[in-house]
Amino acid sequence: MRVGCATFLAGLLALTGCEARMQAQAEQPCVSMPAVAAHRGGTERSLENTLGAFRSAGAAGIKLWELDVRFDVNGTPVVLHDSTVDRVSPLTGPVAKLDALDPGIPTDDGQYVPTLRAVYDLAQQYNAHVLTELKVMPTEPQWRAVADQIDQSIGRSSVTLMAFGSPIVLQEKARFPGTEVGLLNGAGFLHPEQIHKYGDSYMQWEKSINAGRAAAWHAAGIKLYAWTVDDPAAWERLSAWPVDVIITNKPIGYERWAGKRCRPVASDR
Repeated sequence: MRVGCATFLAGLLALTGCEARMQAQAEQPCVSMPAVAAHRGGTERSLENTLGAFRSAGAAGIKLWELDVRFDVNGTPVVLHDSTVDRVSPLTGPVAKLDALDPGIPTDDGQYVPTLRAVYDLAQQYNAHVLTELKVMPTEPQWRAVADQIDQSIGRSSVTLMAFGSPIVLQEKARFPGTEVGLLNGAGFLHPEQIHKYGDSYMQWEKSINAGRAAAWHAAGIKLYAWTVDDPAAWERLSAWPVDVIITNKPIGYERWAGKRCRPVASDR
């Protein structure tokens, strides 16, 4: 089939114009998407709060991990969300009555409930920062155990201590000066001056965040973490506001999603 010169030239010009537009889009500066934190290590490839979960997050390049801390019968800090092991282990009962070291607490997928130190050691290998939520108010020996496990592994600059209980956060702030500390909050709105009492980091339930609240916290110099966000539609909504970190059970999926997004920098013109 022969193509006329005019048709050929028109097609060539159209292609050239398309390529020019694509190049302009590629060169257009983009606003960064919120950073990602692997909630309990992420659950895409392994059971929550296990070394397998954190290892898979680290191998995928996720540099911010979130975990929960409780204490076993010996006061050893362990990484577990619930007060009992029933949901993740063939054993039953409160973790406070079990020994995480000898013989250990098995998990349903053939691993063990890890000690906090074991996760911190793994975080060192991947150069990860660990959001560390204390689920209970530690005793004095337990506070010392937490401090020792931080100081003997990744160091205080590589952790963020946080909790739902405001008395726990105030203790974290007093005991770990210079370490990032954050208050976790569910429903409702806290004014910036209320948040600053606990620190400059704030972990808010994602359904209680809107554009106005995010802007107010951002303007006050507060680092805003949104939890726990697993829906791409919510990722899209939150990324339009000044949200610093998305905490998600799907960190690998979020990284893939964010890598395909480009929110252009607003022009002053």
